[in-house]
Amino acid sequence: MDLERELRALEVEWPPTPELRLALEPLRRSRRPLFAAVALALVALAAAFAVPQSRGAILRFLHLGGESIEFVETLPPAGTRPLDAGLGSPVSEAEARALIPALLLPPVSGRLRLRRSGEVVSVVFVHAGKPVLLSELRSGQGYLLKKLAGSTNAEWVNVQGMYGLWLSGAPHVFFFPREPARLAGNTLIWESLGTTYRLEGPGLAKADALALARSLTDTP
Repeated sequence: MDLERELRALEVEWPPTPELRLALEPLRRSRRPLFAAVALALVALAAAFAVPQSRGAILRFLHLGGESIEFVETLPPAGTRPLDAGLGSPVSEAEARALIPALLLPPVSGRLRLRRSGEVVSVVFVHAGKPVLLSELRSGQGYLLKKLAGSTNAEWVNVQGMYGLWLSGAPHVFFFPREPARLAGNTLIWESLGTTYRLEGPGLAKADALALARSLTDTP
């Protein structure tokens, strides 16, 4: 394995880097920002190591908020199902917000049918004539699991200043609470305000997914 070549091959779109200023006086006040900057740099380096773009990559397992992603040689058996299958029971917006205070909704006309399965709130809506699934989970309150093989691309992206992961190419296997594994298409995952968000859609393009993420709002 050529480690330098593997690292150079990583496609990483970093969030904007803040301007860092090191003040020499007073010394006690300068250490904390410097320590935070170094810590952020280490986190960024760890992130670069975490997403394999080939079989020779360094790590095979990572977490992003409430989502766990495992890179495997061969995908486990899984079938195809509609995006709105197995999402749980209908819940009101008030009930959904009680479970997920940072709940975000797509700005679409008409009534949204929110569903709950365990600690996950989901809704399917139409974008550009195709269904899109939005699932939300408070980080630390549960997990969603994905398994990716080498034919699925994983790329770090900037989602509203937060780190996100864009999965595209060949389908991956997705495990939803209390449901059998299913094949999933292009997916955008990110975390903000202690909540993990997931957008999935058949043929969903990265630009559209990022635009959708920006359009989500905390009001219907």
